[in-house]
Amino acid sequence: MKTHFQRVLERFEQISRIPRCSKNEQAVAQWFEGWAENHGWTSRRDPAGNLMIRVPASPGSERAPVVVVQGHLDMVCEKTPESAHDFARDPIRVIRNGDWIHADRTTLGADNGVALALGAAIAEDSELRRPAIELLFTVDEETGLTGAKNLAPGLFEGRLLINLDSETEGVFTVGCAGGRDVQIRRELQFAPVPEDRRWMQLTVGGLCGGHSGIDIHRPRANANKLLARTLRALMQAGDLQLAAVSGGSRRNAIPRDARAVVAGRSDAAESFRRRTAECAERFRGEFSSEPSLELRLVDLPASAFDLTAMTSADAALAINLLLALPHGVAQMAPDFNDLVLTSNNLALVATVDRRLEIATSQRSLVDFGLDAMSDQVRAAAALAGAHTQTESEYPPWTPNPASPLLDRCRAIYRDLYQRDPEVRALHAGLECAIIGRTCPGMDMISIGPTTENAHSPTERLNVPSLHRIAEFLRALLTSMTLK
Repeated sequence: MKTHFQRVLERFEQISRIPRCSKNEQAVAQWFEGWAENHGWTSRRDPAGNLMIRVPASPGSERAPVVVVQGHLDMVCEKTPESAHDFARDPIRVIRNGDWIHADRTTLGADNGVALALGAAIAEDSELRRPAIELLFTVDEETGLTGAKNLAPGLFEGRLLINLDSETEGVFTVGCAGGRDVQIRRELQFAPVPEDRRWMQLTVGGLCGGHSGIDIHRPRANANKLLARTLRALMQAGDLQLAAVSGGSRRNAIPRDARAVVAGRSDAAESFRRRTAECAERFRGEFSSEPSLELRLVDLPASAFDLTAMTSADAALAINLLLALPHGVAQMAPDFNDLVLTSNNLALVATVDRRLEIATSQRSLVDFGLDAMSDQVRAAAALAGAHTQTESEYPPWTPNPASPLLDRCRAIYRDLYQRDPEVRALHAGLECAIIGRTCPGMDMISIGPTTENAHSPTERLNVPSLHRIAEFLRALLTSMTLK
């Protein structure tokens, strides 16, 4: 007979075989609906696609309060440049290496596949004494908390919520940052490039990247910033024309790669290469935490382009805007140790139809911090003559130090592991913020196993921490059935 933890691992691997990028959660939702039907449990999906599965209480525990166990169905789909993985079709290859689980050159999807696996295992555990639970699995969390924002009223009834989307075991999360995405757009003027110019591609790559909330305070480089700095240096080295820029892959991921297409005089090629090498050496000294940093300038065939590039004025404007936009920590929280209060991620840049498009993502634990950071982004854009638009936002989750659920969780954890858990807020967006504002009276906490490098191909899950979370969740639910 399988142990509870074996069932958790089995369900995680099973879920990992189902493609579930953001906005493509239909298959995994249908799998859970079939799974619930096989067990005789009811399930509902609201118009947004959020799924709720009602699991009855164990015999004798029917009068205990209903508990909502919550996570999200989607995952961030990132891979290394050499990976041939097709996220729309291929299963995630789950690899066990000692105490860690990772994938094969792709994101693992522990964010938030562990919530799905833990919830399924808890529901299936016939030996566990527990109250009725509602498995609440939302959609499209990673691209703007869309599912939580559009939860249908009455989809669930519980007012105790355990969110399983935190990433450090032994830490109870009781608050989180709010977020806002500001998109920048500016039309660009292009002009013909002389036929004798040499076409080249400048590439920044090999960076660590990471989650734009959880990892924003770490000494990691932003590929879009390094690209702009290198372009500035190359412009100073010779007559260089800029045809296109692109960088980043997700609003909530620190950019790992960026590239630009440029054209310059052939007699200045050696000067451009030398300046590129100087920038690479400078960046490696500046970012010792980026051992795989690459900066390359390679020739391209002119036939691949329409032989136009930005005017010198607009090229300078684009580079200056990327240099001026903020990235990283703006302020640390005064009431929590080592917690970021406000930050910005310079997430995406692209030239599309002769237009510069930049996506930025602000986070703050307080509304005024969110406003201040967004105003700074908009001001830089305005100085460049660009237009801005807010495309997504969600509120912060304000901590409740008097939470009865928090008190219970502390006591259970202390009994299990003879040490106190850490209680803190998180500089990342959690669906608790929206659910709590939508459903007044919710008592909430967020927990999870230790996961590193979420939203990047180096994402990995610590197995012993997952075991402890599974054990803790069982003990917590059992405690709610005791008088």
